[in-house]
Amino acid sequence: MNEVINKLGQEYVSVDLLEKLVYSHDLAVLPKFVKPLFDTTPVAIVRPKTTEHIAEIMRLANEYRIPVIPRGGATWGFGGTIPVKGGIILDLTGLNRIVHFDEKNGLLTVECGAVWEDIMHFLRETRWKLPTYPSSALSSTVGGWAATGGIGYGSLKYGPFLKNVVKATVVLPSGRIVVVDDKSNPNLSQLFGSEGILCIFADLTLKLIPKSDVEVPFMANFSNFANALMSAQEVLRLTSPHSLVLKAFGFVRTKDYVESDTYFFGCVDGNRYEVYKQYLTLDNIVNRYRGYLVPEDEARREWEERFYTLKIKKWGPSILGNEFIIPTHKILDMVKYCWQLGNQAHLDVEVEVMFISRYKALMFQLFLCDERKSLRYLMSAAITKKVLDAAIKAGGKPYGYGLWNFQFMERAEPEKKRELKRIKRMLDPWNVLNPGKMIEVRLRLGFPLPGKLYSMFMDGMWFLRRVM
Repeated sequence: MNEVINKLGQEYVSVDLLEKLVYSHDLAVLPKFVKPLFDTTPVAIVRPKTTEHIAEIMRLANEYRIPVIPRGGATWGFGGTIPVKGGIILDLTGLNRIVHFDEKNGLLTVECGAVWEDIMHFLRETRWKLPTYPSSALSSTVGGWAATGGIGYGSLKYGPFLKNVVKATVVLPSGRIVVVDDKSNPNLSQLFGSEGILCIFADLTLKLIPKSDVEVPFMANFSNFANALMSAQEVLRLTSPHSLVLKAFGFVRTKDYVESDTYFFGCVDGNRYEVYKQYLTLDNIVNRYRGYLVPEDEARREWEERFYTLKIKKWGPSILGNEFIIPTHKILDMVKYCWQLGNQAHLDVEVEVMFISRYKALMFQLFLCDERKSLRYLMSAAITKKVLDAAIKAGGKPYGYGLWNFQFMERAEPEKKRELKRIKRMLDPWNVLNPGKMIEVRLRLGFPLPGKLYSMFMDGMWFLRRVM
């Protein structure tokens, strides 16, 4: 390993123990009983500054059979940036430049480590804006969002991130640098959402949209979840908002300016007449379902707070959660089921629903708990498995797999799993790029972790949690 570090250059490499411990986890907490199963501490952290540097690192990784784990802002909580057998953490946050801005055609090329908030700030003085961006825009990176799916604010009206990318420069596991688009091989669709196991995004060219004449945020309060949900579904049918997000339970508790049990909020953009017409329709729908629109200044405050979902953590002090895509007609059933599970485990339940079309939504459920009570926390963690079991049965799928949700892929997306395995074998025969994620997980000693065995263990933990 010393030879590799010398070749990379000491100025780009850190082997500091404290720093390596920081890089051994992501946004989520790793239960103490689980951590010994994997080698989660990297041997080094490398901070490349150019695409060519990334390529050189991957060539060395192949030569020495060293795992490389790409990492952006680490705002994703499914273990996608956690090493499972040591290796090199590739910290990509240093590649954060805006490479080129084609103001005439509304195209922006940025490096993978660029933070979404910085891009939004750059565009503030132009006539262009981002069509879609993540809920973690304050800290997440462009490359990280491309790797993990790309659904967020604006996806309801303008589609997922994938639809708004023209091309990308990527580094393949072999170290080869290629430019990919819809027609290349591999293509953008195959690499987007592959969670860092197929490529490293170096830079991406984003398709921008002209700024609207007006953007009007809205927020509607309701006395119960069912009315809010029916109202939201009617809004989807009769209007075309930029975004629409429904929140309930503990998410309401964090808002000192919200006086209801459930609310939804969002934004309408377009020309003045179009926005005025949609806002009147929205008002009529909300009133029909016994809700009311709050004054515009309150709605604007909520819209400006949209990036702070995890304020809820202060009520925990820890959280257990998952995200999944679910048919909209199954949302109420899933909320009732989550509430039932929370009651059984004596955990507070929090729900956020981001609509991504008339027929599908991204549901984010949280259970408040305390990681300091290690055994109880581990048993409580099984509740996320119960939720995903129900979501898949209802026709949904996990929003991401990473390390913690790998066992669900065979049930939720078997064809995607087969295709990922095929491309992985073709592009990464030595399995050096982010191994042990998404399609297969191996333990510290090299043995595969069978999905069924993992599921049985989690079911056992859930049984213990209920009876203790």
